[in-house]
Amino acid sequence: MRSIVGVAGAAGLVILVSGCVGSQRIATPTQNVGPGPGARDAKHIANDGAGGLVLPDGTRVAVDRSGGFTLPNGAYVSRDRSGALNLPNGSRCLPDGGNGYNCP
Repeated sequence: MRSIVGVAGAAGLVILVSGCVGSQRIATPTQNVGPGPGARDAKHIANDGAGGLVLPDGTRVAVDRSGGFTLPNGAYVSRDRSGALNLPNGSRCLPDGGNGYNCP
């Protein structure tokens, strides 16, 4: 009888301890790992390699002789002397030094 009580007591202690340990394994909310605070939320207009550009939504547009193009909604995007694109909303997309433009 004494060994049954000892085994039952030990089992109870194991269950109690495992319950405490198990509660420490509960997931705690974490922050979404992503770009750091210095990262930009910029959109990119890419050169398609065939004389046109690919807009951030995947739409391809043809570039005219002045370097500008017409958006699908009919608005015109002009290129200024510095090579930046001037969007109809007043924003400027700056050349990225590679294959396109970074836009705000």
